[in-house]
Formats: sequence, structure tokens, C-alpha cells
Amino acid sequence: MTHAANRDWTPHQPARQQARDIVAADGRRYRIVVSTPEAPAPVEGYPSILVLDGVQHFAAMSDGASSLSRRPQKTGVERMVVIGVFHGDGQGLDADARSRDYTSVAPPSGELVGKPFGGADAFRRTLSDEVLPLVGDYVPLDPTRRTLFGHSLGGLFVLEALAQQPDQFNRWISISPSLWWRDDLRLEGGDALLLGIGERELRRDMVGRTKAFAEASSARLLIAPNADHGSAPLALLPDALRHATGR
Repeated sequence: MTHAANRDWTPHQPARQQARDIVAADGRRYRIVVSTPEAPAPVEGYPSILVLDGVQHFAAMSDGASSLSRRPQKTGVERMVVIGVFHGDGQGLDADARSRDYTSVAPPSGELVGKPFGGADAFRRTLSDEVLPLVGDYVPLDPTRRTLFGHSLGGLFVLEALAQQPDQFNRWISISPSLWWRDDLRLEGGDALLLGIGERELRRDMVGRTKAFAEASSARLLIAPNADHGSAPLALLPDALRHATGR
């Protein structure tokens, strides 16, 4: 391939996606990316799913929603707005920001020494007071069909948010939650909560902890065959999207 041919390549921007950077009330910076359906909004507004760790999960979630919602009668996935929340400028995974925003208590002794923690309450307020109203001003959202999705530490945040503010969202999806961070968390999730875990997530007894939590909380549990910690969100993505738009 010649250098001239290389110049024919141009940047590609996914269709129907818009981004906006915000500074939260506590001074933290986030990038919010919104993917909207092609079809006009229903009278009541679109269902929505807010995706934590946007740098890892937003692209797959938005592409999956776009593809599967083309034939909702077959897939069970309706057209929805996908909202990605990225730390900082959205260009990379920020481990310190994750441990700060997604946790409310210190980790167990000897775990993640030196990492910040305890910012979950402030981050939850950022979502409810700033992110959701901002997106709602841009695209009509159905306030009765809002879902929060999180994986790993983000999955732990989902569970804590459900325990602390159960009316913030209507549906909750926690994949591979970091239940090892705290073993005292208790809640009643019922049908509103979907828990997922990869079959091969054996470190820290992730599978055992998640099974026990699902049973105690009466939540729906899905185990992805042959999936590990990184692949579990992808393996369970169709189920997550069906849960988000279920009535």
C-alpha cells in the first residue's frame, strides 16, 4: 500500500452519537456520550440505560442496542438511549477515579493499598442531579424506564446505589460485582435487579459470592458459560439490554 493510499483513510465518527464534557459540583470532570435511536421518541420518551466505565462498555452497549432493537419482536430489545459516563476526557481507564467514585467504604485490609475510595455518594448525586437532567434536556427520556449498568467496581456501585436510592433508576444491572470489597451489603432487589457473572471468575470466590448475594436479594442471576471477568459483560450484553427495556 502506498503513502498516497494511506491518505485516503479519514476519521470515523459513529452516527447518532453526541458527547459533552462536564465538571461536576465536586470539581470532578466527566465526558457524557449519548447514543440515540433513529426512530422518533415515543410520547413518554425513550427507555434509557446509563453505562458506567464508558471507555470499556459504551461502544459495545450502544452498538448492541442499535443492532438488536431493529427486530424487537425477535430479540426482546426495544429502541433505547444509551448514556455512557467516562472519567476525565474519556480517553482511557482511570483506576483511581473508579475506586473513588464507585465505593463508599475502605477496601479490605491489604487490598488496593493507597487507592482513593469513598466517593460513591457524591458520584450518585452527580448522576441524579447533573447527568440525567442534562441528557433529558437533550433527548426525551421515559422517567419510568431508566436502567443503571455497572461492571466490577461499577457493579458494586450499582448495588450500593440500589440500596441507598432505589427510586433513582427503575432497573439495575450489576455484572461481576466486586462483592469482595464489602461483605456486609444487603438489599432486596427482586425483579428489578439483574446480576451476572462469568463461569470462570474464580478469583476472590466471585462466582460463589455473587450466587449467595443473588439468593439473599431475590435477584435474577445469569452465569455466562466459559466467560471470565473481562468477557462476562459482552457475553451477557443481550440479556442486559432485554432487562433494560423490559416492562
